[in-house]
Amino acid sequence: MEVIEVSKRNKYIYHISAQHIDFQKNVTLSSLFHLIMKTAGLDADKRGFGVLRLQTEDYTWVLSRFVLDIERFPKEDEQISIETWIEDVQTMFTTRNFRITNGGGKLIGYATSSWAVIDINTRRSVLLDTLPSMQDYILPEPTPIGMPMRIPNVRGEIANDFKVKYSHIDVNGHASSPYYIQWLADCFPLDFYVNHKLKRFEINFLREITFGDKGEVNREMKDENDYYFQISTEDKGVSCRARMQFADIEV
Repeated sequence: MEVIEVSKRNKYIYHISAQHIDFQKNVTLSSLFHLIMKTAGLDADKRGFGVLRLQTEDYTWVLSRFVLDIERFPKEDEQISIETWIEDVQTMFTTRNFRITNGGGKLIGYATSSWAVIDINTRRSVLLDTLPSMQDYILPEPTPIGMPMRIPNVRGEIANDFKVKYSHIDVNGHASSPYYIQWLADCFPLDFYVNHKLKRFEINFLREITFGDKGEVNREMKDENDYYFQISTEDKGVSCRARMQFADIEV
């Protein structure tokens, strides 16, 4: 991985390897999401307010909402660049944006995310003015894809189920967010992905999912190629809602 620093925005360069791809040699949604989250973490570390720094004060970052708009998914052996910057810092949430290009510098996608800081012990939100260094890196430049929307309640069929195990748990003690993406993506069979390409993905994180939790994913088609999801657990209720918009692949 290579890093290119440009004042209030940094660019991180990645090589797509076999571990990132699916059966069609496209990077998976969960792998791309992981690289975007890695970019956010590396950039926060570089600025002095990364998760390990916050944990020394019993604080940590949590992702609240996320939206990705993608023209196409990179292929195996491609090089991609993910550029990131902080658009704003409000009382409870901060917006971090991403611009994704291929190795030739061609734009292939944007992402926007909303983050909060919580107290590790109480699990309650922390006022972001306790992190004054963040104010030095604000670049008030939005992306053209808009902010992540609030996703409504979903009523639909059970399309997947899961149980949270050791390998799902991250440094914050809950299921790592890329696993939510896997549980959602697994709601479709292989032939669906042969005939459709994902264009837009949105997710709202509502409650933590922790070790031993059992849950299910409900899926509802609101319109043609427009699916809404709800992840719920037996004990905690609704933990996450999401939306995936596809386009038909022309043969």
